[in-house]
Amino acid sequence: MKKRLFPAFCADHNLLRMIRHTGLLLLSFMMIHQVVLAQSSANPSRLQLKGTRSWIKASWKKQAAANYGVYWSTSHHQPSSPGIILPANTDKYYIQNVQPGTKYYVWVEMCFPEMKGKTIQGNVITETKWSIDSQEVRQLDIPSSAAVPAGMKLFWHDEFNDELLDKNKWHTVYYSNIDFLNKVNMDAMLGDSLPQAAYHLSGHSIDIFTNDSLPVKAYYPASGRKISSLQTYDWRTNENLLDNSRGGYFEVRVKRSFTGKPQGLNTAFWFDSPGPDLKYYLQEGTTRQGTTGVRPKGQVFEIDVFENLDAQFVLHGNVDSLGNFVHNLATHIATGVEHNNEWVTHGILWTPTSISHYINGKLIKAYTNKHQIYSPNHFMNMFLGSYGGGGSVHMEVDYIRGYQWELEGGNELPNPGFEANEQLLPWEGTGTLTQMGVRSGKHALLLKPGQEIEQYVYLNNNTDYTLSYWQKGNGEVHTTIADMKLVTGELIQTATAHTSAGNNFRQQILSFHAGKEYGQNMKTVRLHFINNGKNDIVLDDITIRKSRK
Repeated sequence: MKKRLFPAFCADHNLLRMIRHTGLLLLSFMMIHQVVLAQSSANPSRLQLKGTRSWIKASWKKQAAANYGVYWSTSHHQPSSPGIILPANTDKYYIQNVQPGTKYYVWVEMCFPEMKGKTIQGNVITETKWSIDSQEVRQLDIPSSAAVPAGMKLFWHDEFNDELLDKNKWHTVYYSNIDFLNKVNMDAMLGDSLPQAAYHLSGHSIDIFTNDSLPVKAYYPASGRKISSLQTYDWRTNENLLDNSRGGYFEVRVKRSFTGKPQGLNTAFWFDSPGPDLKYYLQEGTTRQGTTGVRPKGQVFEIDVFENLDAQFVLHGNVDSLGNFVHNLATHIATGVEHNNEWVTHGILWTPTSISHYINGKLIKAYTNKHQIYSPNHFMNMFLGSYGGGGSVHMEVDYIRGYQWELEGGNELPNPGFEANEQLLPWEGTGTLTQMGVRSGKHALLLKPGQEIEQYVYLNNNTDYTLSYWQKGNGEVHTTIADMKLVTGELIQTATAHTSAGNNFRQQILSFHAGKEYGQNMKTVRLHFINNGKNDIVLDDITIRKSRK
């Protein structure tokens, strides 16, 4: 393929016309030389490309006097004409109607009144799965609240800074297990004819709304109630876009408002058990519609971090033998917080044994009873939604972020070297951090005689694991690994060891098997150390890894 001297869409018509009309050969050479110099001096910065299943974002450093021709193709050959011509001061373009999972080639050419810039180009795959962008994480415009546990790392988020919704993160049709039970919209769900959410992206936030015009169809025609909702799981396709099965801390910054008197007014940030049937809604021993429940009595099937305009927090879970919802497991409303048309930050910390609620970085209420554990042990569908019939309902979302304990090198134990924070989180107990005689890093764990420490961790169920830890000191450590029974917290010991070391670190190894749970649900396992000796001991570099077969 021959290289073109000038871009097809801006072939320097003014320059060629001047050369043709004057016939001055010297002037021709001089101006062509100016064009060549302009190619090196007027370049935009490197072309940046972001590919999702539904669009490609091309961005570059804008030039005030330049127009731009944007080309794209699934072939590495540049098309003869641009797909779009953009005006000066443009620095990005969204290529839509792309094929997911496909490699695209993109070219951007600059055009000036009397000179041209060099073409910049690149390629990108329209990925169907989202992955975190480390550069974007470093440039968060608004920091998260103080409620984020020290040492947790951002693993999923949406800042809503694009002009189009990232559908690698969100599905845009509402559905939940309650409707699957009542079948009001089941046929529409299966037929992919549910109304699409109404939303507007401003480039720095998203407004999820309902009004008289949008969505076009009411979700509940009898009442006229409409629903605009984004969620991470799709009931029809059984596709999950967010694996939050290990829990974590989730936070959203929102401003909510309404006009008129909407029927069924609600705005909500919530988690719901997934489909594609009712097994997580129904309790164990209950069968409806050919589906038998797998959820133990007392475990949540739904968590409303906030709903209604008073931001009620609700844990749903009581369902009778006929599948009828009975009442909440727990609920509360925070006082002293104005929600209407005000920016408010809401957070939830979900651990293997607890659920805690935060507003504006402050703890509102924590459910931490280890004999009444509400926490789910599987991924949950996450929702952001506005609901109402008549008038308008708005929920503007600045960001939503999910944090988890960082796991590295196949180690499934959070904070294994006691370096994540000064509070030992997520460890619990009477042991303390020490900087004396550590094996690696800055810290280790000191256990004086009688002191103990424990951690509850989500592991893959029905799986063989190996526990390894490094021990120093003349004390004796009693190590216990136990499966935890859901809801009641009852512990079933699976492995134990009595170990001692000496003045130097010694590696201790213990094999165990994480017990069975339904399907791919997680197994909650308790790891416990206690110093039963008469001398201090130090522990460091603890790992839990899948056993090699």
